[in-house]
Order: sequence, then C-alpha cells, then structure tokens
Amino acid sequence: MIQYQLDKIAKRVGVPIQIVADHSSDLARGIKLYQQNYPDLIYTHDVTHAMALLLKYQLDSDDRYQSFIQKCSICRQRLQQTELSFLSPPAQRSQCRYFNVERLTNWAIKLLNSPAETLMELVPNLEEEQINQKIREKLGWLVDYELDLIYWNQMVALTRGIETKLKQSGLNHQSLDYFEQNKFVFADSSLQDFQQHIFDYLAAQSSQIKDKGIFLATSDVIESLFGKYKQFSGRCPFKEMGQMLLTICLSTMNITTTIVKNALSTVSFADVEAWLAEVFSQSMLSKRKTLFSADVHDTKTA
Repeated sequence: MIQYQLDKIAKRVGVPIQIVADHSSDLARGIKLYQQNYPDLIYTHDVTHAMALLLKYQLDSDDRYQSFIQKCSICRQRLQQTELSFLSPPAQRSQCRYFNVERLTNWAIKLLNSPAETLMELVPNLEEEQINQKIREKLGWLVDYELDLIYWNQMVALTRGIETKLKQSGLNHQSLDYFEQNKFVFADSSLQDFQQHIFDYLAAQSSQIKDKGIFLATSDVIESLFGKYKQFSGRCPFKEMGQMLLTICLSTMNITTTIVKNALSTVSFADVEAWLAEVFSQSMLSKRKTLFSADVHDTKTA
C-alpha cells in the first residue's frame, strides 16, 4: 500500500529526492520497496524518532528507570488534592514517553535542588515542621535516584544535542565528522556505548548522501501541522479524515479579513461539497444519519 501510494504521488509531482519518516515496519517496508526502483532516493530515519527509539531501547531494560517512572505515577496520585499538588511530577503520556524523558528528570533534579526557604514560602498555611514531614513522606524517595537522574540526563543531553544540530543545520555527508570531533569523553562505559549508537545512526544516514547537498533530518514541521489538525478535529464526533482536513491550510497562514473575504467570494460551499464527495465520498456521520434517521416503517427486513 505504501509503495502504491508513493507511485501515485510520483506520477503527479515526480520522484522525490528524499523521504523522511520513522522506521515503523509497514512504512519502512513500503519505502524500501519503492527505493529499489529509484536507488538515488534518500530515505532518512527521522532524527526525533530515532533518538526516542534509542532512549526506549536503553531505558526499557533499565530496572531503575522503570521503578522511577512507576513511583512518579504513584507520587502524582498522592499529591493530587493536597496543598503540595504544585510539586507533582508531569503527567506521563504512554505513546510519547521517550520523546519527553527530560520532563520527568528535570522535574526531579529541580525539585531536589530547590531551596527549602522557597518551598516554605509557597505553603504559608503550614508550619515548617509539617511541610518538612509531608515532603519527606511524599517526595523523600527521590533522594535514592539522585545519581541515576544525572546519568539519565546525560543520555537525554546527547540525543537533544544531535537533534538540535541536525534540525538547525540539516544532514550532510560531514555530519558524522562534526559530532566525532565534538564528542564527549565519558568514564561510564554504558554512556560511551550509547554515544556510539548515536554515531552509528549518523553514519547510516549520512552515508546515503553522495554530494555536498544538505538534506532534512526531521519531519517535525509537517508532524506539527498534523498535531494541530488532530487538536482541532478532536471536536468532531467521529475520527475520520474529511472536511476538517482543510484546517491544516489555516495553520500555515495569518488569517485576515481580506483573506476570509477573498476565500468566500472565490470558493462556494457547493465547490467544497463537490471536492469532498470526489475525494472522501460519503462521510461516516452522513451514513449514520441516513441509516438512523430513516423511519423503521419505511425499511424492509432482509
């Protein structure tokens, strides 16, 4: 299916120079099949997804990290509806957990380094001893993870460093050389191994680039647009692509009264309906209305 869709797109706009995507099995398989017909096509593993995947492999097998996130979840529940709720750890999103590891680690590190005086000022209705006791009860477990947090933060810093550089400067055949020259020297062998995995990723991606061109390393821009679309389309009763897809265009411009006036005078609602019927056919909601609004006496049983 992926290969078929890529062939259809190529007939309309030409063969792409580069495809940036994650490495989900169905998508990667389709792109690689398509790449067999166009060997000059560059298939780049999106750096954001690649770094999140490296963190996932490393942290999924780390018992200390797994116990840490479990305790964060319990801590969040226990602090809710209390005067210390403002100290709660950030909510964890299961699907994006490894894209935002630093949300939890930064929270923990900042909390461990927060001056006691500041905490006292933020809870003026309690006595100092009461505050200290509650903090020990609810958050004292963090002390046991102090060294782990430094280690995890170093890992995240490595991934964020490469993400920032590639997103700002792009990917080229010298990208690996740049990071080799600026690599960190760690005493911890596991951090050395993790850094090497990052270099292996860079080597694989930059090896596809034959000239001095600069290529994209991420699809963040289009994913951001789809994120806005999902947020806006969440108001719809059914999660299907339809007319709400047109809101993506609105996310790329500054809407003014002139633009709205020109749009309304140029494209009629009948034009939009005709386009929807051609591209999406009848929507799920329309089908449900047709079915469930029918008079039961007008229907026949099979």
